[in-house]
Amino acid sequence: MWKGEPVEGLELYSLLCSDDEFCAELGRAVLAAGRLETALKKHILATRSSPRIVRATLGQLIKLATKDKLLSEMVPALKGLKVQRNYLTHLVHALFSGFIEETILPRSNLLDSDVLTFTERAWLLAQNLNGLAEILEKKCTKPITTGRKVKRVRI
Repeated sequence: MWKGEPVEGLELYSLLCSDDEFCAELGRAVLAAGRLETALKKHILATRSSPRIVRATLGQLIKLATKDKLLSEMVPALKGLKVQRNYLTHLVHALFSGFIEETILPRSNLLDSDVLTFTERAWLLAQNLNGLAEILEKKCTKPITTGRKVKRVRI
């Protein structure tokens, strides 16, 4: 399917959007990030007296863990994965449209086959997020309840 032909940034963005495998892997990465957030919340609740973290983002949870000196050996990996997750989920269009500088992912000298590279990056991100979540889930085995209900949202 891929011919190794040169493409511009927004053209690659369009190819990514239409590629089922890339979208599936990116979806798995998003789900894995949610799993990691839940595992972090459970760990923080097990070691700290009722912080307000039900709606905390991954970045906020990492800051809290750093401040409380929790998971100090894991914080660098958490920070790195947060940057990768944010870049892949929030900044790809900005990158390809020239809105932000080329840093983590390439914008120049792209080929249509780079869809495979981006798919691999999304797959690897999901693996790493799930790996850290699994480690945290093993560390925190006791059930935690927050006493708060999360509103149901109709989609």
